[in-house]
Amino acid sequence: MLGSTSRIYAWTDDEDEVAMDAVTVDISTDTRILKIAGLEFGEPKALVFWPEMVRVGRTIQAGSEGPFTDIPAAFAYAHASAKEQGHGQVVVVLQDSALWDERWGKLGSRRVTTNR
Repeated sequence: MLGSTSRIYAWTDDEDEVAMDAVTVDISTDTRILKIAGLEFGEPKALVFWPEMVRVGRTIQAGSEGPFTDIPAAFAYAHASAKEQGHGQVVVVLQDSALWDERWGKLGSRRVTTNR
């Protein structure tokens, strides 16, 4: 199973964006320079991270997991973490929108940076 194509994700391409109310899946590739040269991207990888928060008197420490080379597994981990930790949603940071694969879901509204 590649992912849930019925999910819609808020997203940004701002690497400095940190969603304080969500678990984030950051999708990137180490071969950004290849695109500049007109070549194809390498295989994407994902990092899952979340901010510190206090929920019902307990502190959930900020953390991360990955990198994942299996992007659907990264989304499954992110959704399980969001549910367990009480975060409201899973959001996406894309190094470049060309990395998105519709099999992972749909890109919804673009997040506006508010943390600067």
